Amino acid sequence: MNAARKIVVFVVALVLLAGLVSVAPAAGGRLEGRLPDNAPLVSIDQPRGTVLDALSAIARQTGWGLVVAAPESVTAHALTIQVSNRPAGEVLDLVLEAGSLRASFAEGVLQVRADAPAASGDSWRERRRERRGRHGSERVVFGQSLNIGADETVDKAVAIGGSVTIAGHVRRDAVAIGGSVTLEPGARVEGDAVAIGGAVSVAEGATLEGDNVGLGGAIPTTAGSMVRWVVGGPHMFSMFSFVARLTRAVLLFVIALLIAGAFPGAFTRIGTYLVNRPGLSALGGFALLLGFVPLVVLLAVTIIGIPLIPVAVISLVALLLFGFTVSAGWLGEKLPFLRENRTPLRTVALGGVVLVLVGLIPWIGTVVVVLAAVVAAGATLLSRFGRRVEVAA
Repeated sequence: MNAARKIVVFVVALVLLAGLVSVAPAAGGRLEGRLPDNAPLVSIDQPRGTVLDALSAIARQTGWGLVVAAPESVTAHALTIQVSNRPAGEVLDLVLEAGSLRASFAEGVLQVRADAPAASGDSWRERRRERRGRHGSERVVFGQSLNIGADETVDKAVAIGGSVTIAGHVRRDAVAIGGSVTLEPGARVEGDAVAIGGAVSVAEGATLEGDNVGLGGAIPTTAGSMVRWVVGGPHMFSMFSFVARLTRAVLLFVIALLIAGAFPGAFTRIGTYLVNRPGLSALGGFALLLGFVPLVVLLAVTIIGIPLIPVAVISLVALLLFGFTVSAGWLGEKLPFLRENRTPLRTVALGGVVLVLVGLIPWIGTVVVVLAAVVAAGATLLSRFGRRVEVAA
């Protein structure tokens, strides 16, 4: 082979080699374009973090610009990575593979995107979740538990009548009234974790930056149970068995007798208010019942208001019990038999027996008893527990 032919073969070989290098996908096939030859070695020590944290570390150490166009639900995936003095392309490939991402590099800027376009429905949900994550959202549920997934970021998590389980990120407070707050591994709560009627549990690997407040004593636990009973949804108007209905009815009957015997004067004055202002009493009772949940929410969003929640719950229960007693007394007055020698205690006993029997009827009976208690609770509240006497016009 002469010298000219050797030179031609050598040039062709160089051209082919350059072509192979240029079309070979860098970073394990997940990177489009070539990284700079002078890219520095990269070291990352990230025991807890996300895919986005690792990408940011690579960009920071190499001096590249970084543009991430992938959904937050993808880039927020937990990632543990520890590498020391490894080529940037190799580390980038590991991170892209872990997050199922692709990237392109041009003019000193690394652009990261999702591996494959999501379906239209999934894309819509991802965009909605991203908007909620960027602009913040408060998750509040009533009568059920609340779960914050590992890919979710919310401003605040509140469950009234249930527990809160967090695997993702809560920017402010996590509050459970009538339940517990649980932080799973990888969860992060930047504010306080508060559980009334339950406990706060922080797993290893979870981060709680604020205070851990768990009120699980006798009074808070009882108040939490009351909250679950009040806002617990359809089961408020249903009983699971005849024995349960009978037990509750007998308990209400006994409490009504105790209230009538301990506060005869207040009981009589509340009854007078109810008779003279039935419409206003009913309006006040329903306003009390409908406004209770918003009141608890307002108290739950501040640390100052949280200790007042048990007070609000106990006050509502006291109003409803007084209301049941007043309704029983009013009904006892209307009964056409045993009219001789009636006392407030006897009228409450007579009316209470009737309400107890009605309350034993599934569904309808419970609704009737609750309505009777609510209307009379409005009279109790408006008359200030009998301190204000309403005179009929």
